[in-house]
Formats: sequence, C-alpha cells, structure tokens
Amino acid sequence: MRINEGVLVRHPTKPDWGLGKVLAMQGNNVTIYFKDDATDHRTFLIDKIKLNVADDQSDPMLDKLPPFVKGAFVTKTKKVTIQEGIEAFKKQLPGCFADPNYLGVGDVDVVGERNYKLRAHQRYLDGFGDGKGEALLESGKIDELRDLVQGVVTKDHMNLLSPYEAMAFRDGLIASDKTAAEYFRALFLFVKGGPNQQSFNALASAVTNLPVQEGRARVATWPVLTLPPFLADPNRFMFLKPEPTQACADRLRFDLLYDSSLRWVTYERLMTMGEILLNELKPLGAQDFIDVQSFMWVIQKY
Repeated sequence: MRINEGVLVRHPTKPDWGLGKVLAMQGNNVTIYFKDDATDHRTFLIDKIKLNVADDQSDPMLDKLPPFVKGAFVTKTKKVTIQEGIEAFKKQLPGCFADPNYLGVGDVDVVGERNYKLRAHQRYLDGFGDGKGEALLESGKIDELRDLVQGVVTKDHMNLLSPYEAMAFRDGLIASDKTAAEYFRALFLFVKGGPNQQSFNALASAVTNLPVQEGRARVATWPVLTLPPFLADPNRFMFLKPEPTQACADRLRFDLLYDSSLRWVTYERLMTMGEILLNELKPLGAQDFIDVQSFMWVIQKY
C-alpha cells in the first residue's frame, strides 16, 4: 500500500509512539499523528524515512480524529496521551482505583468518587430492578416512580446534575403523568436493551417531551438524559457532562461530533471512547464506566 492521507503507519525506529495516521502530504513532506506520542503531530521528509504500513487499517482512536485543517487539529487544547493521563492519575491516587481516597470511606463520603455512585446504582436496583419499575408503571404509580428516580439522581452527594438541571428534571416529571409515563417506559426499555440507536432515540424524545417550566432551565440536556442509565448499569452506559467530556475528548484527539442536541452519533462515539479507556485502565483495577468517568476528569484537567 502506498503512503497516502489516511493510511495507518508505524515509525520504523519509534515503536513507543504507537500507531500513527497520515494527516497530510504536501510535496515531499508527510505529516503524521501518532496516538502514543506526546507531540501532537510530526512532519517528515517522505524520502528520508521508510514508514511501515500497518496490517490493520482501522483503529478506534485514529478512526475518530478531529478534522486536521491548515496544519492543525480544530482544537486549541494540549494533547494528552492515555499514558500521560494514567501517570497523572497515579500521582493523585497512588492506589489507583483501590485507593481509599478514590473509593470514599464510610457511609457518607466527603471525598471519593466511586462509593456514592455505587450507592446510587443500588438505589436504582432496589427501586426499579428485576422488573419492579415496569410493574409500578403498569400499575400507574407514577408518583412513586418520580420519587424513586429523584432519590437515585440527587441523594447522597450525587451532584452530577447541576441544581438547575435537577430542578428542571423534577418539574418536568411532575408536570404531566402522561409524559412522565412515556419517559419511564423509554428509560426502562433503554436500560433493558442496552445502548442502541432505536431505544436511544426513544429515550431522547421522551426527555425532550418533558414539559419545561417557565423561567426554568431546559430538561433536554445530556446530563439529564444520560445520568439515570449510567446509574442503572455503569457496566453498559456512559454519563455525558458536556464541558469535561468534550475537554477530555479534545485532549485525547477523539472527535465526539458533539452537539447540544441529543444525537445518537455523539452517544455512540462516547461509548466507543469509554470502552477504549476502560480497556486501558483495567490493569489499574478499573471495573466499569464509573471508573472511566472519574479518569476522564483527570484528562480534562491535565
């Protein structure tokens, strides 16, 4: 295979840079992004280097690079490799994902990222798991469903929704039994079936249809959409908080195709990024997307 734009390659003497992608070719110059190289991209004289074309011409990170325009990616953030993020994470938490300061100690965590989210997960299972949520919905017990989901997303230091989003979500559910029932039906189907475009679109539509109280924040935000599934099953669902998630993706040079509208393509890419990170973090003891979400905060603040 000839060296052209888009071809995946390896540097013959820099295996630690990992797999690279040809971003541009101009005259005798070839510009390449190597995903494990701390430098954002490098330019070589094509006749001075014998690049090795990769056998596999697809890679989950390199396939999702942001646009490269006029010699630069369309982001002004500093690149951070996953390994650099891991080193920063280790400095903050020497015990990594088993560190007491990461887990949180006691029934009420002042510090810690994991245990309070696990307790919210257990509240979801206690209230909705094993078909209990569907049974409440079938019985028309909408008020009970409202109380249960509010307990999941707001109790016990659960602050992943802003106060304005939490109020908008609560008010949207209270405003109408019909739209609340539609929301819970879509939520249970999404959680039961796992991430797929059809059930995602149904849930996004149900969140969008929740009434908005005059003068209040809109309900249809990414945190409101993604927090309940994330807490329902952090093994299968990611949480999307726009600013830190975008910052992390930008630093990793992973294009989420982010938009404030609730689009499947963005969530699908978020899941891909989450799975990549989880695989990289498992040697440190990462178990699920709770751990991934916490690690992403380290990347975005790097």
